[in-house]
Amino acid sequence: MAKKIAIAIHKGGVGKTTTAKNLAAALAQTGRRTLLVDMDEQANATKGLGVDPSALPVTLNSLFGNPNIEPTSALLATDVDGLHLIAGHPDLSRTETGMTLQRADPTAPDPIGSLKGLLATLEHLYDFVILDTPPSLNYMTINALAAADELVIPAAASAYTEDGLARTIEAYERAKATYNPALRLRGILVTRFKRTNASSAVHEGIGGAYSGLVIPQIIMESTAVDEAEQLNQPVVLYDPSSPAAVGYKRVAEILING
Repeated sequence: MAKKIAIAIHKGGVGKTTTAKNLAAALAQTGRRTLLVDMDEQANATKGLGVDPSALPVTLNSLFGNPNIEPTSALLATDVDGLHLIAGHPDLSRTETGMTLQRADPTAPDPIGSLKGLLATLEHLYDFVILDTPPSLNYMTINALAAADELVIPAAASAYTEDGLARTIEAYERAKATYNPALRLRGILVTRFKRTNASSAVHEGIGGAYSGLVIPQIIMESTAVDEAEQLNQPVVLYDPSSPAAVGYKRVAEILING
């Protein structure tokens, strides 16, 4: 059965989707069968793999909206051997609103387990499932935390990161105490690190506040990442020797080794 890993933080601009996409690609490059699930209405993980969500007959939103659709019909091959995608779609915002209303109705089934139910029919096909979440703690993210075995929190080495990090840790603790007691915090991944005093100070602050939880590998800020994004490629494919790509490949090995 697949190991399911949610990539989540209550903050934008930290490299969350870049992290999800590149960890998924790096895992696939090691020969692990990997599925990337794009749960964000912006669908940047989908677009970042060269896929136009508006042109697809079936996306993640289709699966949430119609239980009669076979989940395997949403699986897309990518340019990375061994990496499949379930695409995001802008209509996920409407589905999110529907989940909020459904949760408020005591007579309706709880929507928190929707993703978990979908993945139950697919996870035997994969070694890893990577869940790319929205940059907020909405019902899509809650669905990811309910379905995941592990949580990786990407935290940029920049201002205001620690507030989003603290809120995400609280959400993890709430998930573990209530709807997913088996969920494990795999660690905090420091991203977008620059060789500046400010970046170093944030890195040290995170390490001091969350001793023992920081993954022993930082992801460097790299122009190769921006260039890869422009070409709709993971940086581990576009420039495997760049500092960011090397960092993501090392994190993938950490995840593989437990």
